[in-house]
Amino acid sequence: MDGGKRTGRGSIQRRVILLALVFTLLAAAVIAVGSAAVMAARLESTAFRSAEYALETASSVVRGGIDEVDALAAWCSADPSIRTWLLEGGSQSRKQNVYITLSGKYNSMRAAPYLQHFILFSADGSYMSFGTYSSQIAVNLGDVETRASLPGFGEEAGGWQIIVSDPLVLASRAPDSIPIVRALTNANGHMGRVCVGVSPSLITDALRSISLTDGGRLYWKMGGVLYAVEEGKLTEAEPMTDLEPYAMRSDETLSPDTELFRTERDGQDLYIVSRPVGVHDLYLVETMPRPVYAGMVGALLSPAAASLLVIFLLGVVLAAMLHKQVAEPVVALRRRIERISAGDFTVDPDIEWNNEMGDIGRGLNQVSRSITALMDKRIEDEKQKQDMEYRMLQNQINPHFIYNALNSIKWMAAIQHAPGIEEMVTALSRLLKSVSKGNERLVPLYEEFALLNDYFTIEQYRYGGTITLDVDYIEDEALARECLIPRFTLQPLVENAIFHGIEPKGRAGEIRLTVTRERESGDVLLRLHDDGVGMTAEQAEKALSEPSPEEAAAKFRHVGMWNVHRRLQYIFGEAYGLSIESTPGVGTTVTVRLPGREGEGRE
Repeated sequence: MDGGKRTGRGSIQRRVILLALVFTLLAAAVIAVGSAAVMAARLESTAFRSAEYALETASSVVRGGIDEVDALAAWCSADPSIRTWLLEGGSQSRKQNVYITLSGKYNSMRAAPYLQHFILFSADGSYMSFGTYSSQIAVNLGDVETRASLPGFGEEAGGWQIIVSDPLVLASRAPDSIPIVRALTNANGHMGRVCVGVSPSLITDALRSISLTDGGRLYWKMGGVLYAVEEGKLTEAEPMTDLEPYAMRSDETLSPDTELFRTERDGQDLYIVSRPVGVHDLYLVETMPRPVYAGMVGALLSPAAASLLVIFLLGVVLAAMLHKQVAEPVVALRRRIERISAGDFTVDPDIEWNNEMGDIGRGLNQVSRSITALMDKRIEDEKQKQDMEYRMLQNQINPHFIYNALNSIKWMAAIQHAPGIEEMVTALSRLLKSVSKGNERLVPLYEEFALLNDYFTIEQYRYGGTITLDVDYIEDEALARECLIPRFTLQPLVENAIFHGIEPKGRAGEIRLTVTRERESGDVLLRLHDDGVGMTAEQAEKALSEPSPEEAAAKFRHVGMWNVHRRLQYIFGEAYGLSIESTPGVGTTVTVRLPGREGEGRE
């Protein structure tokens, strides 16, 4: 036995140490994974912020050039002399003045080196040309068809939508160009145009200094078309599809206009940062691969190993403390439980320590006290049970003796030719037998009528046949079988009608009983009508109210009516019970309302 106990204690210790080691490994793993997750989240947030900042800086530079070009076209439309020449044309001297004005404006622009063409067409067909490629124009700009074929020429206004090969230069030497056209129309329908051909270098030069994430790529989105920024050129790229919006925290981006997406391309997860330039629905887009965290594993190994060693040592210390603080008290408690299971319920104060184990010890001692008290009470209950069984057996003799005595009286009355006595004894015997069955059990109406008939037989002999009880009307004989009523409900009502209605009248009286069904509710209504002295409305209301102790002792009628009324409501509900209609000097009608179906109400 002792060897088995020692094995059990050793097993607990091994389990505690094993749990400590498992806890150590899990804690180290949680620390490593948690640190990696935090570092990954911060790395992603840093990458997003860095990319967004670079795109925002480049966007501001690009927008400066775009705004300068747009301002040039708008200035040509707003300057009075230039606008007049565009819409009306004019003499050579007017044209010369406009040319001088335009030359001064053009030469002062920082974006001038990126304007391949800056051409103004007046309404009378004349034009003037500036730009880095103005000397290489290989088409006749005075030709109407040539002008009409220029990109965007036939529109009211347009620009920053497409990249085309410069249509004014020989195809073999034509550079890429971004066409911009602004049209002016006067009241006579004459139209002048400002046409600008912008080199994509205006954009790519501004993006040269942008710092991209390792493995990142830069794109320019214009007119809904995506262009890759590569080697100082804008090359149309494959559209990005299946973009999944990336859930952003409020602190991950600098501006609410920045959009983040995730997608997969060529088996690689990509993050996409899209930043609007702020004009003409233009965007700068950077794609970058999902950050690689493999390099973080090595950095976490040393802290994880140190954490593992520290937690392991703490686990060993914890195991020793558990052995001292838990294992030894557990052994003492186990021995106490063994003594209790063997039937020793004496209280042991040595296991009531001042800690949680002591609470268990106090609980065991309390269990011992409770079991002892319960056993004593059980012995006392058994004794009381035996006494009760004896009294019940004794009480069973009394009804049996009464039935036998009444049966003997009945046969003696029959021998002596006293049918009245025989009939009264028979009715009394049946009543006593019904009383012994209990008062609360529900019975069909026909059984309650039989009990009422036995009671009335005795009362009829008592009053010498001066009172009569007639079942005056039953609407449906099936009601007598289907409708249920608590036993001895009608007897107290008939007794009240006799003692307090007909008897005070001093002459013969009649009680009539009718059974009907109420059409609206389906309830069964039993009406007992007597032609006695009747009662006032106050007396009728008081008959159905709870009596005081003095009234209960003085007026049996009041108590009986109240008890019947409350018993019906308790069994069937507040909607059922008694109601009284009475006229002094004429008589009283007591209505008993019962549910029309067997399952209604509650028993």
